[in-house]
Amino acid sequence: MECTVYKEIRTYREGIFMGLSLRQSIWGGVTLLTAIGSYFGLGLTVSKELASTLCLLLAALPAAVGFLQYQGLTFEQLACACLRTMLRHSGWYVYRAVSIFDTLHRAAEEEQRRAQRKQKKTRRKDKKNHAKT
Repeated sequence: MECTVYKEIRTYREGIFMGLSLRQSIWGGVTLLTAIGSYFGLGLTVSKELASTLCLLLAALPAAVGFLQYQGLTFEQLACACLRTMLRHSGWYVYRAVSIFDTLHRAAEEEQRRAQRKQKKTRRKDKKNHAKT
């Protein structure tokens, strides 16, 4: 018995049917049903040669949905991300230049203010403790 160990466990895909994952098997079935339905449905209205060509083109869509991935995202995840982006973040994007110097200068000033507040608090505590003794 042989067991392969992957360097990254994220690359492991469990095979359900003939080495295909459950998702790929479902989309393969949808592809098969699409091909059969389109062939017999179009065969009544157009010639058999054109019906077979259209059958292949229509069956390619669910096959691509089931088997292709883009940057580790399945089609369903990618479609949800695209819709989320289009619906939530629709509108104008305004890009403004940001000066790194100004950003760092403001951060340094804020840090100085925090340090001064902290020193004032410690001075007050020291005065209270000194007054009690």
